[in-house]
Amino acid sequence: MENFKQDVQDIEEASSGKTPKLKMIEKLTFGLGDFGANFSWTFIASFITIYMTDTVGISAGIIGTIILVCRIFDGFSDIFMGTVIDNTNSRWGKAKPWVFMTAPVLGLLTFMLFNVPGGFGDTGKITYVFVIYFLISVIFYTANNVAYSSLTSFMTTDEKDRVSLGSIRFIFANIAVLSISAFTTVLVGAFGDGQQGWTWTAAIFAVLCAVPLMITGWFVKERNVAKRKNKEQKTSFIPTLKVLFTNKYFILAIVLYLLWYLRQTETGARIYYATYVFDNPNVMGILSTASLLPLIIGLFFAPQIVGAYGLRKSVNAGLLVSVFGTGLMIFFSENLTGLVVATVINALGLVLLQAGLSAIVADVGDIVYWKSGVPVQGSVFSLTSAGMKIGQGLTAALVGWALQFGGYVANASVQPEGAIFAIKTMFIYFPLVMIVLMFITVTLLNYEKFMPRIRADISKGHVGNERDKTILND
Repeated sequence: MENFKQDVQDIEEASSGKTPKLKMIEKLTFGLGDFGANFSWTFIASFITIYMTDTVGISAGIIGTIILVCRIFDGFSDIFMGTVIDNTNSRWGKAKPWVFMTAPVLGLLTFMLFNVPGGFGDTGKITYVFVIYFLISVIFYTANNVAYSSLTSFMTTDEKDRVSLGSIRFIFANIAVLSISAFTTVLVGAFGDGQQGWTWTAAIFAVLCAVPLMITGWFVKERNVAKRKNKEQKTSFIPTLKVLFTNKYFILAIVLYLLWYLRQTETGARIYYATYVFDNPNVMGILSTASLLPLIIGLFFAPQIVGAYGLRKSVNAGLLVSVFGTGLMIFFSENLTGLVVATVINALGLVLLQAGLSAIVADVGDIVYWKSGVPVQGSVFSLTSAGMKIGQGLTAALVGWALQFGGYVANASVQPEGAIFAIKTMFIYFPLVMIVLMFITVTLLNYEKFMPRIRADISKGHVGNERDKTILND
């Protein structure tokens, strides 16, 4: 009898454009994937330079160049992968096969990157690193991550479930980041330091990368797959770009992603702030914990808050808290206790936006499909992924440019006033400006009240020219 009632409920929800509520086990299965992904991406981002310089003997400048070149190609491959997902038609789904199939290769390549053959000459080592890093960054991580991110849209249309997926995803991601930060050097030392230490550590992390992603790719379900009006229709690259970049909500979503990652200059400046404002590099760990731990805790409550007050209102209320917290950071800029408290407040204010980012992009994908009739669930996430990577690249560059402009002197015991101001700017002032701009951007994302009617229209096949054009005018 219960199964019959559930079937009836599912049919009623489908007719109104809704998908069945997700069970917690499936949400956790989804979140597990981002835990795995970080054992490739965060591990590499955090330790590739020190491994290559101190163990392999390749200069930091060459490693930086390799990363920069691959990032340029990376942006193009993100966009291409979104189109591939939108054109994938398999009995397993659109995104799921890519998550599952690329996971073991990504784990293996991560292991190979931290096992540069010692018998290679300098040119051979550089070539090896470039090829492996290119395969990870441009091809396999891109394919895996774009597919994984787009699952938020494919799994459900329910706003609260989408926020819940984002919350659980980032809880797992932040746990992975903290684990990698805390245990990598410990494991390398425990396994004998040098190449042997990195080999065994990379082997463990390769398994921790591949297995969780394969579990996600195998067990989650795709329930919200946009249907083409013509089954033979292909989602071509140029038309997809056109329908995306002529939609104001998509442009706002790209801007929001860019601002979110530009705000993270505070992460790049943190070690300098600890070293030259508090004269103690170990303070970085305290500031990092104050920034990450509230996010992990707060993400548990984000779906309930959004469910009670709505996505846009909740996110903007959180951003106002973050503005207050950042203002306190200015006031307590040289008082460690006060700065830690202010950092916690700032982080708590950012919880709802971090939880809601994926939900916003998934919603925008639905709006674009409804208006154009072109399925873009993969493409919309691929382009926001490109925005993320551009933002990350600019963040690193901004910190470097600010330090140079401020007259930063490497390894000096005391920095000039200009350098201290540059460090404070990247740690506090610039992120504050980005938070204010994010508040404005979220305010302009005023689609939320229309979404139930848009999804109902989609469920009836009324997309493109057949849609109810009066909905957004109400």
